[in-house]
Amino acid sequence: MQWCSIRGRAMRLRCWQAMVHPVMTARRMVAIMLLGALWLSAPQAHAQEAIAASTARERVEQLDAQIDELEERYLVPAVLESRFRLETRFNDAKVAYLLGDFPRASVLFVAVVDNKQVRQFDSYGEALYLLGDSLYQMRSFRAARTFFRRVVELGPGGFYQPAIVRLLEIAGEIGDYSGVDALYARLDNLEEVTPALHYTRGKTLYQEGRYRAARPWFQRAARDSEYALIARYFEGVTLAADGDIAEAREVFTGLVAQNPTTPEDSRVVDLGHLALGRLAYEEQQFDLAIDHYLQLPRTSPYFERSLYELTWSLVSKESYQAALRNLDILLISDPDPRFVPEAKLLMADLSMRLRQYDQARLWFNDIIATFTPVRTELVSFIESQPDLQSFFVELVRQDLEGLRPDYMPEMVSEWVEGEPLMADARQLVADGSLTQADIDEAQKALAEVEQMLSYGSNIEAFPVLSEGWKRGIALEAELISLEERLVGAELEGAREVLGPSERQRLATLEAEVETLRVQHQSGPQTLDELQSRNSAIREDFGRLNSELERVAFDIESLQVNLDGIDTYLRQNPVESFSAEDRQKVRQIRQDLREEVRRLEEEHAGLSQEIVAVQRQFGARDATLVQQREAREVYHRRLMELGELIDEQRARLASSSRGDALAIAEQRRRLPELKARLNTYFQGIDQVIEERVVDIRATVEVERQELATYQRELDAWRSETERAVSSIALWNFTRVDGEFDALIRRGHVGLLDVGWQRKEDATRDINQLFEDRSTEINVLREAFREVR
Repeated sequence: MQWCSIRGRAMRLRCWQAMVHPVMTARRMVAIMLLGALWLSAPQAHAQEAIAASTARERVEQLDAQIDELEERYLVPAVLESRFRLETRFNDAKVAYLLGDFPRASVLFVAVVDNKQVRQFDSYGEALYLLGDSLYQMRSFRAARTFFRRVVELGPGGFYQPAIVRLLEIAGEIGDYSGVDALYARLDNLEEVTPALHYTRGKTLYQEGRYRAARPWFQRAARDSEYALIARYFEGVTLAADGDIAEAREVFTGLVAQNPTTPEDSRVVDLGHLALGRLAYEEQQFDLAIDHYLQLPRTSPYFERSLYELTWSLVSKESYQAALRNLDILLISDPDPRFVPEAKLLMADLSMRLRQYDQARLWFNDIIATFTPVRTELVSFIESQPDLQSFFVELVRQDLEGLRPDYMPEMVSEWVEGEPLMADARQLVADGSLTQADIDEAQKALAEVEQMLSYGSNIEAFPVLSEGWKRGIALEAELISLEERLVGAELEGAREVLGPSERQRLATLEAEVETLRVQHQSGPQTLDELQSRNSAIREDFGRLNSELERVAFDIESLQVNLDGIDTYLRQNPVESFSAEDRQKVRQIRQDLREEVRRLEEEHAGLSQEIVAVQRQFGARDATLVQQREAREVYHRRLMELGELIDEQRARLASSSRGDALAIAEQRRRLPELKARLNTYFQGIDQVIEERVVDIRATVEVERQELATYQRELDAWRSETERAVSSIALWNFTRVDGEFDALIRRGHVGLLDVGWQRKEDATRDINQLFEDRSTEINVLREAFREVR
């Protein structure tokens, strides 16, 4: 039923997609019509209330002060920010870095360091380092290395040594030690080096296998409390690697005597006990080795390793029963799946040594029953592939594209992925997929930025300026309304003194003004009305998004159900299914996944189109710009009415002339205020235009950079597909060999059990004959005495 429901919603999604442009246009028209109806419902005052000259003066003064505030609060800071936008961008990038948003930080920092002007600033080195570290945190090691090298090339400074630390760490991460000796030479020329650099230098030399050269740097790093324990541990490891066992034991003994104060220090002390246990085991001091292994608590990340090594110490001292108990604990602790069969085989061997043959047979049969059907399916799978190399190339290609194909039983997957070389290869693939995802995400972000900038509502990308623009609109509406009232008040007194030609001119102006008044009053008049307009638009689009979210939830539910089916089939294989039926089941599951993926893509596409249309609304969108233009025309017509009134000023009665002159004085100040507002809006528009141009230039640079990264990644993918597929094929066949070996060991073990039982029975029979012969001889001697 749920699948049918999803299919129905999917059909509706496709219908929406087919009609998206007319639907979106209709949505926009509906939104505008609804908002227009909302604005038109506002009270319209055709008859203007009388206004006193003192009130007019007060209102004009308030407008003047409010415009001053607008300029100081929004325009002046925006202009200054434009002049210092490079510093602003650097600060934005640094905030993103400190918040852990490394992808955004890397994009912003690239825009900073690519600007030639930034090289004259003291923050240039910091920007290079933080860009490199952002890429390092994203595991883009080779790209990060480029920027860390640029920091080092700048010479000693605040980020010189941290950059060298990162370069040495990257060398260890990617196994490329070219250039590290040049870094060591740079360090040797420094008078003072941080403990972090001593430690990293020692660890890099250790990873290169240069143990004797690494030791002095660990000793120097150990003088600092932060590296005291971990550096001493590696010093002991280098001594042991060079065969200086006595000195290594002395180092490890001093290490485990320390009182750890942090979880990291506790882990190092645990490593010290493991090291001492191994040294004791190699010297056949099994009791001492056991004592050290028992020092590790259950909470230690190395607890399972200590149990395993403890087991072999017990076996070596022939404490078989204790070793069995230890293996029971190890199996309960959920160890590495690849270790389980080895543990079971060891338990079977120990049971044989304890002459618990029935238990030994159970363990050997368990191994055979577990791995025989899996290997049978594995062999069938191998034989069904005409070209295994090509098959694994395609698998790696799918993996790089973010897919995880289901082509082998779960147990096989665990063994394949558990191999260290395969783990490294999979990490390489994961890094490639992550890099591709980062590039795709960056491309998508750039497209969204360009889309946002292409509309008049692009001011919404700058929240402070958007707020300033809205406040300016509200203030402009207030100014026009005041001008309307002042002209209306003056017109009441001047109408009776107009001549025929003036009356005709007045009638024409009033007809036009009435139309413009309706347009003026139909738009938002206050900041609250502007906010209500935005809220109404958001609610309208919110309802559409809610419907899409319900569809997304249904798709996700279907995906969860499919995952549950996959898990069940992996954990509960249907033995009665033939290989052909199992292949059909896999194909059905794969088809369902592809259908779900297609529905998700359609849903994502519709969501993006809705967002694109929604971005067309906001401050400075087409509707509000048109209303501003209409208000400008309205203002000019009101000015013409004012000029007509001024022409008739001399005809007014002396009794009303004083108030009229006072009101006219305030009315004549309004054009100047309106001009200031126009200048304010022009300034905001200019700042936005500058920022848009700057952002578009940055977007273009980023797009070119991404294109370069994509070409490099494509070349890397081609090489990686071949290399990783060869590793995967080798690992796959290795697992087949290991499964075969385990099964053989199980069968051989059963033969050993039978043979050992026969040997024990023969030995017991021989012992009985020996005992009987002894007893007969005793009896003969006894009878001889009787005779």
